[in-house]
Amino acid sequence: MGGTLVRTIGIARAKAKIGMKNLAFNMRRLAQLRRINPCPV
Repeated sequence: MGGTLVRTIGIARAKAKIGMKNLAFNMRRLAQLRRINPCPV
């Protein structure tokens, strides 16, 4: 998914980039969990 190094200029851009990495990770994790249990009750 990347690493811990964020190469941006400015804290705002770094926060945005980290947020996008978190969003991508969560979406991949959701897809993985949906494959395991497609219909949670």
